[in-house]
Parts: sequence; C-alpha cells; structure tokens
Amino acid sequence: MKGISDIVAMLLMLVITIAIAGLAYAFITGVFTSRTAVALSLDPQSTSCDASNFIFYVRNDGSSASGTVTITATAPDGSNALSGACTINSVPAMSTSSVTCARAAGKQTGGYRITITAPGASPYSTTYYCAVAS
Repeated sequence: MKGISDIVAMLLMLVITIAIAGLAYAFITGVFTSRTAVALSLDPQSTSCDASNFIFYVRNDGSSASGTVTITATAPDGSNALSGACTINSVPAMSTSSVTCARAAGKQTGGYRITITAPGASPYSTTYYCAVAS
C-alpha cells in the first residue's frame, strides 16, 4: 500500500493549522467587538435626586453610540419610582449624557434599583441611594 508523500502530508497539516488559526481569530475578534460596542453605566457621582426628579448621568464606555437608552427605577418598596418614561435618544461613544426624569409621588428615602437598557447593550443595573422623600 502506498501512502501520501511526506511533503504533501506536511503541506496538508500546515493548511489545516492556518485555517483553524484564522477561524479562531475571526471568532474572538467578532465576539469581543460586539460585546464592547456599547457599554453603559450610571455615573453615581453626578446622578442626583430631589423631591420631584431624578437626574441620571449615563456613561457609554463602548466604541459605538448607543441606540435609545431606557432607564427604569424601582423604589425600595418594589414599586415604579418614575412617573412616565425615562429615555435618552443616544449616548455617543466614550461620553456621558444626562436626563431629568419625573419622580413618582409618595416615594420614601432609600436604595433605588436603577436599570439601564439599550439595543445591543447588556442591561446595567445598580442601586442608587436617594436621601430625599418625594
């Protein structure tokens, strides 16, 4: 029985190795790029609240502008802390945008659960302490 020559076998191994490395590179760069394209967070030093409003500062540390950003706030008692929708049209890459949202009446002081969502971004959730009752 005859087999393939050593040279053909070596070339086949080289081509297969290069193909696998190329596929791995394409997969890794695609996954990491899409995961960091939009990276939203709440800037706690700038965010504030008073008896009638929350002022949220949303930071985008990603490499692309976000789509419409939606912010929800849950009061310490589990109810919705905002009266009406709270959105930002877009947060440019590597910058911060702010929005003033009306606070629902009758809300107590305490830790409010803030959730920030946008198309193509992982939801961001944190607790913000508001020391003023509405």
